[in-house]
Amino acid sequence: MTEGCKEERNAIIEALPDEEGRRFTALCHRTELRQGDVLWESNQDLQAAYFPTSGVISLAMTLDNRSPLELGLVGRDGMLGSTVSLGILAAPMRAEVQVAGTALMMATAQLQQELRANSHLLESVHHYEFRLMMQTLQTAACMHFHEIEPRLARWLLMTRDLSLSDTIHLTHCQLAHALGVRRSGITHAVGSLHRRGLISHSRGVIRILDHAGLESAACRCHATLTNRYRVVFGTDIEQWPPEPWHINHQPADTR
Repeated sequence: MTEGCKEERNAIIEALPDEEGRRFTALCHRTELRQGDVLWESNQDLQAAYFPTSGVISLAMTLDNRSPLELGLVGRDGMLGSTVSLGILAAPMRAEVQVAGTALMMATAQLQQELRANSHLLESVHHYEFRLMMQTLQTAACMHFHEIEPRLARWLLMTRDLSLSDTIHLTHCQLAHALGVRRSGITHAVGSLHRRGLISHSRGVIRILDHAGLESAACRCHATLTNRYRVVFGTDIEQWPPEPWHINHQPADTR
């Protein structure tokens, strides 16, 4: 649909027919996503929605004045503000830029008009809302049942899928906040993955060296989500649909 490199495209907009996608893109404003920027707090009125074309946004919940706990990641596969399609104009979670990048931004009022007028856009956003729900539920279960090292491997794979980069700029402290664990636990897990030759790390930079090996080291949550996306939508997270998504109703083995 849109011209440009793959890193500068967004799946929701890409799913629209050509003319609709070009018109929608023209209504958006391109904005930088700087690491550490808080785009909104929980329960804050949504003033704008973001369609990342690169970078990753963390969705986190806060409880009893504790550090925010990450429950989901938003990247080029979707949008920040999908609840607008459900008529909900209050932020469900805290949104902070985890990996720097860019996004197309649209005011909430304008997006509401577009959703009412464009059935393809509404369908695409609703499909993504379901994808995000699957991700947050899987993440919550993962945090409860799985050890730090396989969880870290899963997180690195998800971030890589969304950012299309094997290099991730995050400190051990930031990773600890993302996974809701102590920094010492992250240091041990990063060191273990490094010794196995799966990643390298130095001064706040982690590089994935062995993607297949990291998949083997990760818990099943990453593969489970990927398979569910494929079953429901007929596409993987890193693939780009040539036309609006259609739910795949064919039965499949989701084990």
